Amino acid sequence: MRALKYAAGLRSAFPSISIGFAYQGKTLSDWYGSGDELFDRWWDLGSDPIESLRSVAGEFRPDVIHSHNLPDSLTVTALELFAGRVPVIHDVHDLQSLRHTPYENGFPEPREPLALERIAVEGCSALVTVSEELLDEIGARYRVTAPTLVLANYALRRDLPRVLPPPERRNGHPPRLVYQGTVSTNGGHYDLRGIVRALVGEGASLDIYPSREVSAYAELAAELPGLRVHATLPPSRLLAALPEYDFGWAGFNSALNRAHLDTCLPNKAYEYVGCGLPVLTLGHRALARLVTEGNLGLSLVSFDDLIGQLSAVDTVELRRCIAAIRLELTVEANIHRLAELYETVAS
Repeated sequence: MRALKYAAGLRSAFPSISIGFAYQGKTLSDWYGSGDELFDRWWDLGSDPIESLRSVAGEFRPDVIHSHNLPDSLTVTALELFAGRVPVIHDVHDLQSLRHTPYENGFPEPREPLALERIAVEGCSALVTVSEELLDEIGARYRVTAPTLVLANYALRRDLPRVLPPPERRNGHPPRLVYQGTVSTNGGHYDLRGIVRALVGEGASLDIYPSREVSAYAELAAELPGLRVHATLPPSRLLAALPEYDFGWAGFNSALNRAHLDTCLPNKAYEYVGCGLPVLTLGHRALARLVTEGNLGLSLVSFDDLIGQLSAVDTVELRRCIAAIRLELTVEANIHRLAELYETVAS
C-alpha cells in the first residue's frame, strides 16, 4: 500500500516521471484491486531475485532504486548488485528486531534476518521510516550515516471524501466506533478479539470493515449485540462510509509486539483523520504522540468507564479541528519531500 501511495503522489506531482515495479508475490492490483496502472513496467522477480533484478536494471536503467521492507532481503540484493552505481533507498515500515512474530508475506522467512537488517540499514544510500520513533529505534541499534526521511503513512487525498458531514452532538447515544483493516486470530497485534469484547462490553458500538474476511469475527458479532462485521469494501466505498462514525479505532493487541506497535503510524490512522474522524488508540507510543500533539483524538490508558472518557471529549470541536487540517496529512501534500530525497541521492 505504501508503494501504491508513493506512486499515486509522484504521478500527481510529476506527470512525466517513469516508475517501474519489481516484485515478488502479487502486484498491487492483485492485492488491492488497483495500482498497477500507476507504473510504466512490472517485473516478477520470481524465485531468483538476483538474476531477475540484474535483468530489470539492464532494461529500465533506474536512477534510484526504492526498496521496501519487510523482508530486508531485496534491499540487500540490490545493494550487492548496484551499490556505488545506483542509489538504493531502504524504506522501513516494520523493523524485524522489534517483532516477536514472523512477518507473514507468504514466503519462507529469510535466514539471519537481523544480519540482513543491519546490512540494509547501514549500507543504503538513504533511509526512510514511517515515524520518528522508528528512526530512533534504528539509530539505537545501527550506525546510520545515510540521509534519513520520516514519511508517515499518509492517506491519499484523491481517495478521501470531498465533503464531510457537519459535526454534531449525539447526546444519549452510545459512541459509534469503526475499525477498518486487518483482523486475525493468531495472537499477534491484529488479533483484536479481546479488544473488541472490551469495547462492546463497555457500551460502545463497533463496526468492523475487514480487509479480508475472518470467520471468527462474524461469529463474534453473532454473540455480541454491539458488534457488526461488514463485507470487505473497495477503498472508495470504505472511505465514503467512515465519516458517519464518531471515532476510528487504532488500538492493537500488544501482547507479543509491543515494541513494534510503539513505532507504528498505520495507514488507517491517517485515513480516519482524512475522513474527519478522531482516532482512538491504546497508548502505542507513536500513535499516542500523533493524536495528543496533533489534537487528532484520544489515547486510552484503559477501557474503564469508556463511555465517560469519550463523553468528556468535545467531539464537535475536535472534528472541526480535524476537518481544517486533514488535507495537510495526505500523500499529495508531502510527496515533494520524497522527490527531494530522490534528487539528493541521484546527484
